[in-house]
Amino acid sequence: MSLGTPTIKSVRETRDGGQEILMSCAGDSAYPAGGTHDFNAFVRAAIKAKHLAATDKNVRGEEDVAVQHVIPVRAGVYVPSYDITNDKLFVYDNTTNVESVVADMHATTFEFVAVCK
Repeated sequence: MSLGTPTIKSVRETRDGGQEILMSCAGDSAYPAGGTHDFNAFVRAAIKAKHLAATDKNVRGEEDVAVQHVIPVRAGVYVPSYDITNDKLFVYDNTTNVESVVADMHATTFEFVAVCK
């Protein structure tokens, strides 16, 4: 996976014990057709890094986080979408409504909410 370094902007606990994680990252520098794999591990690593840096160690860790879907917050031409079955982050072209054919998206910043259990 070659998504850019993630930034977690906020985390909100949900009533059902899940989390909604507002985050951003640069797009994949070599976006593969069919989506960027291991997205759940990418989110877990971001949470772990934030947890290790936190002064309040009561912050929930990453061990039980499972991404269910992503909700784009700021959608430009490229819109992220999560495929839970294959654990891949797809990017759709908002102008054509199909998967992006652009391979290098490192200059594109995605901002989304990762809805997790």
